[in-house]
Amino acid sequence: MKTRVISAVVGIILLIIVLNFFQTPVLNLAIMVIALIAMHEFLTATKINHNKLLSAVTYLVAAVFPFVPMQREMNLLPVFLLPYIALLFLILLRTHQDTRVEDIALIFMMSIGIPLSLSAAIYLRDNNGQALGMFYLLLALFCAWFSDTGAYFTGKAFGKHKLCPLVSPHKTVEGLIGGLITCIVLNLLAAFCYEKVCAAMGVIIDVNFLRLILISPFASLISVLGDLSFSMIKRQFQIKDFGKIMPGHGGVLDRFDSVLFTLPFIYATTLCFPVCQIVA
Repeated sequence: MKTRVISAVVGIILLIIVLNFFQTPVLNLAIMVIALIAMHEFLTATKINHNKLLSAVTYLVAAVFPFVPMQREMNLLPVFLLPYIALLFLILLRTHQDTRVEDIALIFMMSIGIPLSLSAAIYLRDNNGQALGMFYLLLALFCAWFSDTGAYFTGKAFGKHKLCPLVSPHKTVEGLIGGLITCIVLNLLAAFCYEKVCAAMGVIIDVNFLRLILISPFASLISVLGDLSFSMIKRQFQIKDFGKIMPGHGGVLDRFDSVLFTLPFIYATTLCFPVCQIVA
């Protein structure tokens, strides 16, 4: 537990530093670094990293995503996909003796899915500005981490019914419910505090707490889906953690697996079901 706490504190300090440069390319750079580490962990876990050419292409794609603006990215994505698929199959043809078709499919899915999901943090900033963008980014992170923390402690105290024993044997139904409640309560508290901090800095934002209550359970459940999805990958490849960069937590993918699902979800809610606005 002590190691987990120390790692969490270090992570929080790094997050605060990045948020201090929220409106600068530092956020893009931070997302790129996280995406590259996540892809390295995935390539190592699946043992696809033996193919150096395929790995290099994967790293290049992951590094570029966070620096392409949302609108341009959506316009270029259809043009990019077919040549990218063709390139992957060319690599397969060249290295078919030690590369499987399944490897190509995994790389295609993850090399786009992971950096695109993480880049939602940048889209939140670019579409909403500093005050609202930071609120939504923190909300996406909190939905994942509050749910995980609440589920951990509730599960240890009251857990009796296994949620998905073959994938994640320690997760329980009681933990799921506890994480969901924790997510709602702490989101409300965090939003209230954020309102006050912004007001003290001269920026008045209005949080719709009813909408926040409505989306928090869905975000919590989606975070669990992300957690279980990557737990299943670890099970199938027979590894305990994706990495060791965060002692007590594992790797970047172990810590950000649920965030990969909450970030796009929160971004989608800002488009059709916004939770807060700036009061003129």
